[in-house]
Amino acid sequence: MEELRPLLLSIAYRMLGTFGDAEDVVQEAYLRLHREPAVTSPKSFLTTVTTRLAIDQLRSARRQREQYFGPWLPEPAVDEYVDLADRAALSDSLSTAFLVLLERLSPDQRAVFLLGDVFGYSYDELSAILGKTPANCRQLAVRARRRIADNRPRFDPSPHERDELLRRFVAAAEDGDLDGLVALLTPDATFTGDGGGKGGFPRPIHGALNIARLVIGSFGKFTAPEAAGRPPGFKGLGTLTVEIVHVGGQPALRVHDRTDRTIAIWSFTIVDSRVSTIHGIVNPDKLTHVQPSRHPDHES
Repeated sequence: MEELRPLLLSIAYRMLGTFGDAEDVVQEAYLRLHREPAVTSPKSFLTTVTTRLAIDQLRSARRQREQYFGPWLPEPAVDEYVDLADRAALSDSLSTAFLVLLERLSPDQRAVFLLGDVFGYSYDELSAILGKTPANCRQLAVRARRRIADNRPRFDPSPHERDELLRRFVAAAEDGDLDGLVALLTPDATFTGDGGGKGGFPRPIHGALNIARLVIGSFGKFTAPEAAGRPPGFKGLGTLTVEIVHVGGQPALRVHDRTDRTIAIWSFTIVDSRVSTIHGIVNPDKLTHVQPSRHPDHES
């Protein structure tokens, strides 16, 4: 039954946006299974309990997020650090932009949309999991799709094109090339930072020019020899380094210090070959799962 854990964590994380809460929910589901020896389908039981616990947890978490300092963002599912079930087929649903969009849905809508549209459960299966009729599940799915249809991120460039654009973005930021950086951003681009009162910005930054200035100022602390295509021996003036990683298959930057401790993760959404959204997470409480000490096999 342990082989089901990656699937359950995949569902719980997409529901909750935090790894600690997802792990707690899945662990509780297994504990309940052990107290029910007569269960004939462990997968159905565990999926049902995980989903229902996640719904309850999400309702409670939303009340807490209303008191959160500044914007709240999900913990980044950095591909190089996190291994969730069916990543290759479902990676887009792990992107920060997609998870932020799901915050617009009610807990029930989120569960129906994720289980149905992402994981492929039928309405009959959803009915059994949520304790609702198939017709009710269908209504929830329709409402969920309608709420996110106009804003669902479109990841149209190829992975190579996305990474190449990010390299150009880093190079322009390092060189202080304001015009070059503005050209790589959509005019209505947005930078949202989550610091939880421990850093970052209390409000989103809007507009290509404002974001370009912010990024250049931030990169005054960075040096990115590999990400920017500089030779390995290149030495910058900053005390922090950036490297290209991926969140849900989408390009991102990992900012780390000289001890390789992760300081920030910036996730990018690229539309029509320009950056439309940057989600920057600097709250250290949301970066514990992307620290090298927890992933000894990672090489930055």
